[in-house]
Amino acid sequence: MANPEVKNYVARQLTEQAKILRLSAYDRDSKAYLKRYFYYRLDQYARNFLEAGGEPRWLMIPGLRGVGKTTVLAQLFFAYQNRFNGRVLYVSLDDIVNKLGSNLFAVLDAYEELLGESFSSLKDNVLLLVDEVHFDPKWQVALKSLYDKSRRVFIVSTGSSAIAINRTADVARRSLVEKMYPLKFTEYVMLDNTVAKRKEIRFPSKLGEQIAQALFESNDADEAYQRLKLLETQIRGYWQKIDIHSLGRYIKYYSLPSVLLYNDDAAIYTIMNSVVDRIVEKDLPTMQSFSTAVLAKVPALLFLVASSGTRSLSAFAKDLKDIDEKTLAAVFRVLEEAELLLRIYPFSLSAPRRVRKPSKYLFFASSIRAALIHLTDSRAIDTQHKGKLLEDSVGMYLYRYFAGVIGASLGYDDMQGGADFIIEARGKRIVVETGWNKRDGNQAIQTMKNTKATYGLLVTNSSALENKDSVLTVPFEVFFLL
Repeated sequence: MANPEVKNYVARQLTEQAKILRLSAYDRDSKAYLKRYFYYRLDQYARNFLEAGGEPRWLMIPGLRGVGKTTVLAQLFFAYQNRFNGRVLYVSLDDIVNKLGSNLFAVLDAYEELLGESFSSLKDNVLLLVDEVHFDPKWQVALKSLYDKSRRVFIVSTGSSAIAINRTADVARRSLVEKMYPLKFTEYVMLDNTVAKRKEIRFPSKLGEQIAQALFESNDADEAYQRLKLLETQIRGYWQKIDIHSLGRYIKYYSLPSVLLYNDDAAIYTIMNSVVDRIVEKDLPTMQSFSTAVLAKVPALLFLVASSGTRSLSAFAKDLKDIDEKTLAAVFRVLEEAELLLRIYPFSLSAPRRVRKPSKYLFFASSIRAALIHLTDSRAIDTQHKGKLLEDSVGMYLYRYFAGVIGASLGYDDMQGGADFIIEARGKRIVVETGWNKRDGNQAIQTMKNTKATYGLLVTNSSALENKDSVLTVPFEVFFLL
């Protein structure tokens, strides 16, 4: 028999979930929020399930807090509640575990009773939307058991990025991971214009893919240049529709969709800092057990990362005091697993040297770095840290693109004056340097010589494409359409 308290919760949830999720899927005028590109991949899987009953039947969505995981669950709920004949349940395990002191097994038992039939004997399809699964230590066992009991249940589960890293082999065989990233610039433009009730601006189909192929799959800089020149008319046509200053706003404020309704920078950064607080206070303890004293130092650590350059663990430990390097390494690892930070290893053909040199830590969402800096000096965002915000954004784009390329790696040149990124993929090396108002590719050229790279890219606010000394100058207006 199901836990009575959990059963009451699930029954109430079935009655009120549409009202609850409406806040995540519609604005105050009852107009549906536009769907991100990510939504349509999930939509295809759900439609295939209903039409053919095949795999995948379990989608796992890891991602940084604030990227919009709950919103996409809400959009799926409203798109499919009728197609599943109302047999849809949304639950957040944050509520189940931390408010009711219960777990996902109890929720599934309660829902089974309320359905009036066991999962193993279901005649009709059921849609189960489970948010923030990482709060329940046994979520994998519970969902695997449900998956094995019935082919009639379509499961979508979300959580911190660590849920994909820590999957058991049994769960990995049954589930499909679809990682949710911060907004692309073109997604921001589309959503922002909708929020402001301006004309909707859609990005040209396939253009981003063509730009990526030109930048990363060419044989040399000249071929990349020629391929991009063929796309200039489409690129120019897109930018003619939008405000050129929107790119600066995207990098400083709007890499996460949760703040799109806000225009005041203080309000935006308050929300961003609350996202960081929730990651530290709620998510990190579910990933690894840290003492209260260690967790209390994490905000200070993040501020040091945001406001300084590449540093060794010993340098961080010295500034923080009362925390040893081993513990600090563990903290960095979980911040990386939560996708708050993006770790870039130093490039080296020698594995021992790679281990000895310090890694560079970027922020997956550039606006989080800006929010942390804003705590002490709002002017410093533009005067001292503008280049790091750009590097964060470019790093997120590169990571996102090459995460799906087998054998690819992303590093940086740790030599004095070295380039920001070194990509190894598809049998070649590509050097990437970033910066505002950079007009020469000297750093990229030096790194190319040291690493025997094929060609280099200089991502900057240039007005035109240029190929010189095997370094292709790539204007922001081109790169951020990837």
